[in-house]
Amino acid sequence: MTAEDEPRERGETVRQALRAALERDTWTAKELSAEVSIREREVAAHLEHLARSLPREGARLVVEPARCVACGFAFTKRDRRAAPGRCPKCRSERIEPPRFRVERE
Repeated sequence: MTAEDEPRERGETVRQALRAALERDTWTAKELSAEVSIREREVAAHLEHLARSLPREGARLVVEPARCVACGFAFTKRDRRAAPGRCPKCRSERIEPPRFRVERE
């Protein structure tokens, strides 16, 4: 069993588990949901909260924007943490989801 396969430690909250994962590597919302055993739609709300609380601790949530696989359009101005459904430029639905990580300042 590797460190990634281990369940959350007893007493660790979902946000603590998310933060620990985000400090280790870069993840999509789907990967994070599997890592901490929550539904994918719950990840966005937890990430919003982390984004607000991390600066007090000298860290920040870094978001690599979603990208269109077909034309390469990057969703840099998008504030929502969930992946968009369609590219506004070419209308393709093949979208690479945003990726998240925590960086120390």
